[in-house]
Amino acid sequence: VGRHIYAVGDNPEAARLSGIDSQRLLLGVYTVAGFFYGIAALVLVGRTNVGNPNEGQADNLASITAVVLGGTSLFGGRGRIMGTLVGVLIVGVFRNGLQLIGVDSVYQILVTGILVILAVTVDQLARRRQL
Repeated sequence: VGRHIYAVGDNPEAARLSGIDSQRLLLGVYTVAGFFYGIAALVLVGRTNVGNPNEGQADNLASITAVVLGGTSLFGGRGRIMGTLVGVLIVGVFRNGLQLIGVDSVYQILVTGILVILAVTVDQLARRRQL
């Protein structure tokens, strides 16, 4: 299943032509992701005792930053679990350090955005060198 997901992420048309049901696979991936998002929401509500719709707004940015810093391409077809774990550690250290030194949350989001821009730039440069 993992190789099929990589194939669809890299080139959906080529994956379809090689016999992978791309639409069914994407539906399954989004269903599993939605299930885990629901569990995460329940854990967050259980931790904070309130269902705040504005809670965790910057978490998507932090998640994307961690994945991209870990070496997963935003354009599909490349990435490793260990790299993602390293990216999570990097983002966690940055966010914790900024929190400890008293940086305002708006600037924390700015730093996370700058990290995403840098990681995507490095990813694009690496893709161009491969071509």
